[in-house]
Amino acid sequence: MRSFAKGSLADLVARLRPGMRVLLPPGCGEPVSLVAELCRQADRLQPLTLMGGIHLGDYPFCRPDLAGKITFVTWHMSPPLADAARRGQVDFVPVRYFDLPRVFNRGGAWAPDCVVVHAAPPDAHGYLSLGVSASVTLPAARQAPLVIAQVNPRMPRTLGGALHRSQVDGWAEADEELLVYPPPVLGATERAIGRRAAELVPDGATVQIGLGASPQAVLEFLGDRRDLSLHSLLVDGAVPLCEAGVVTSAAKPFHRGRMDIGEIMGTPRVFGFAHENPAVNMESSEYVHDPAVVARLPRFVSINSALEVDLTGQVTAESIGGRQVAGIGGQFDFVLGASRAPGGASIIALPSTARDGTVSRIVPRLAAGAAVTTPRYLVDWIVTEHGAARLTGLSERERAAALVAVAHPRFAEELERGRVTS
Repeated sequence: MRSFAKGSLADLVARLRPGMRVLLPPGCGEPVSLVAELCRQADRLQPLTLMGGIHLGDYPFCRPDLAGKITFVTWHMSPPLADAARRGQVDFVPVRYFDLPRVFNRGGAWAPDCVVVHAAPPDAHGYLSLGVSASVTLPAARQAPLVIAQVNPRMPRTLGGALHRSQVDGWAEADEELLVYPPPVLGATERAIGRRAAELVPDGATVQIGLGASPQAVLEFLGDRRDLSLHSLLVDGAVPLCEAGVVTSAAKPFHRGRMDIGEIMGTPRVFGFAHENPAVNMESSEYVHDPAVVARLPRFVSINSALEVDLTGQVTAESIGGRQVAGIGGQFDFVLGASRAPGGASIIALPSTARDGTVSRIVPRLAAGAAVTTPRYLVDWIVTEHGAARLTGLSERERAAALVAVAHPRFAEELERGRVTS
């Protein structure tokens, strides 16, 4: 039984000791006020290791003045971290989402000494909902030596992902707006991709939508489907489908009537929708990202993005050459699960070009040093604004021809030459 003692943010951070590893919730679940207090006490806590994924704030713990005091260990690199990485303040761990609760948990390579959670106030039974972010911190908090909570009355109370007060050592209240993930700006290219990808989603499908404009554009074109469910990530663009009765989760063979979600990333629109909504069930990534769980969902469709796809079908969604710019994320988990699900499909959705149309994203070979996020033998559909190519079962020659057909016509001749010589 833990004490669940209330104090100030300074009191909470005072529980930490120099050299500790502290796990933070990612995305819209970042506890901004508590993180600021960690930075204020950096001199006392050095060398402190903070661990986390995608962050929507300005990474205050990676400021130059904190070099040598705080190191950020992350499974999701981001361009704003580039300078800090060069200073040695950032350490990237290549791990897929399904494995995070094993690696960043007791007994794992990055076992935390303390887990920070950002929660709604306790309910009448003493449970603190972790609100918009349960994927990584929920399983870690259940086993961590020390658990501290920023309790926020603005955090939506979601169902499923919760800790009892007896599992929390200390808490402090901080009334603050959640960090937001604005809906991506969709242009003609993204909508063309979304329309083509949506054609591959049948009635009764369970759909996983990844981050980025191209995958999320699909949501605009699912309005005529019936009995869909959503999985893993919930964003603003999903709310109209839920309100229109398109998303009912009625066709799922288990957890019927509810979506299994690890992260909610959006604005107050989706936060308000999720609040005490029985259709939203928050789960850890060890469940949501488990390929074996996904394989039990008939007509499971994963839709994720990429930076480059080569003519063999190899996909990188995380690096430009040898430069890590994102994370492995859950793409591989869902592609693998979809390949085993009855009637399943996985879609990699991306614009055919980058840098204002000056370079092709379909390339003869991935750039030297590029990480392969999804291997060629698991890639199913590649969708660009120019078409949809299904690679499953195709020979090397056939898949190269199919990919050239969905590349931008401006680069077709160059890719044909690469196809012949590769």
